[in-house]
This record gives sequence, structure tokens and C-alpha cells, in this order.
Amino acid sequence: MITDIHCHLESVAPENIVSFIVAGNKIGAVSMTLNSAQQLLKLKRQYPNSIELFLGIHPEVTPDEMMIEAVIALIHQHHTLLSGIGEIGIPFFYLDDKTATEKRHIKQQGTQLMARFVAIAADYDLPVNLHVVEDDIALALPILQQYDVEGALFHWYEGTTTQLALLQQQGHFISVSPWIFVDDHYWQFVQNIPLSMMLVESDAPCKYNGEVGEPSMVVAVIAALAKHHQMSIAQLTAILAANTQCYLRKEGKKVKMVK
Repeated sequence: MITDIHCHLESVAPENIVSFIVAGNKIGAVSMTLNSAQQLLKLKRQYPNSIELFLGIHPEVTPDEMMIEAVIALIHQHHTLLSGIGEIGIPFFYLDDKTATEKRHIKQQGTQLMARFVAIAADYDLPVNLHVVEDDIALALPILQQYDVEGALFHWYEGTTTQLALLQQQGHFISVSPWIFVDDHYWQFVQNIPLSMMLVESDAPCKYNGEVGEPSMVVAVIAALAKHHQMSIAQLTAILAANTQCYLRKEGKKVKMVK
């Protein structure tokens, strides 16, 4: 079984959802807004055993307090259906045209919002699915430590070897996307990620070389990783499945890696 641990499922074509699930796989569905959270709840009821549901507000969205409180209310109302909280994190990509002062202010606000959701995750003992880019781990890690949240997922993370070592030391996970087929720099970074902290994701419907992403793309990601690590696809799939179970707090131990 394969789990696409980070997917914006409400934007994926229904036939692609069905084909991936029918093959015996699961999808980690993350919300971005109140509307997407409501849509994902419907999909969770439609595929209760095949969707790992995460509710949150994407940090690149600029929500008002009404949206924030509405999503939080959904989390409290439906917490028994949830596998985790997400997508949450620190804003990054839309700040390019901002001044340094504006960036600091926006990141401070984003950090405060992330902390509100992490606190809820801690209350329900749920994992978090994070959008945190490069140096912003310096803002995110203290929040996780403050609320004693372990084993967070840093989705599609890319940073320095020092940052990678820090995330590994603190017991966090990183999910690898099909961007490995697009960006060689990212692929080089991914090759250094210890298998013990690795998961896979499509981040669908993100586009890769113009092709709209969908969950089945993680199959090719696993094949490429298995080839690089000189192991069978079946063996790597088992390792990733165990890591996913550990991240979701359904299993306590990871599979021992033997090449």
C-alpha cells in the first residue's frame, strides 16, 4: 500500500481519486481554506477508509478571523475523523515583492496562526502537516517544541544539509514530491534524506513540467528513489508505509532498512 501523504484532494479529478484508491492506496488530504475543508469532509465520508484527513489553513492564504474560527470549529466538531492538522505553516512564496519589514510582520502573523493550530493538534494528540520553507524552520521548530509535538511532516522540504540533520535529530519527517523529475537541485537534496524520515506526496494538483499532478505520480517517485538506493520497489514501499504509519501514530516503529 502506498500513501500520498500530501494532496489537495478536492481539486483532483474524481476518476484519478478512484483509480488510486481502487489499487489499494491511501491519500493524505490537506485543506487550504474553509471551503476546501468542507469539501474534504465530504470526500472523507465517501472514502472513509482510504483518506487520511487533515484540516487547517494554508499559510499562503490570507484568512480573516471568521475563516480561522470556522475551520477551528470544524476541527473540534469532526476531530474523530481527522488523521492530523494541516496544511499549516509559515508564509513564504507570496512575499517576494514585500519589504523586509513587511516580511517580518507577515511571518510573525503566520507564526502566531501556526501556533494556534499546533496547539489544537497537541490537544488532540494529532500529527501536523507543514508548509515550512528553508530557513523558516527556525520559526516553526520552537512552536513544535513549545507544544511538545513530535514527528511533524515538513512537506516538500528543501534546505541545507545542516537543516536536514536538525530535522532528523528532532525526529521529523519529509515528504518527497514529483519535483525530483523537474529540478535537479531538489533531486540532489532528496538523495540525502535518510529513508527513516521519508514519505512521498503528489501535492496534486500542482503541475510538474506542465502536467497536472495526481496521486498516482508517487508511484514513479518511489521507483526513482528505489533505483537510487539500490533496493527493490517493494522493499522501499514497505519502508515508506511503516514511516507513514509512524507519522500518523498508528505504529510505533519503523522498518529496519537493509539494502
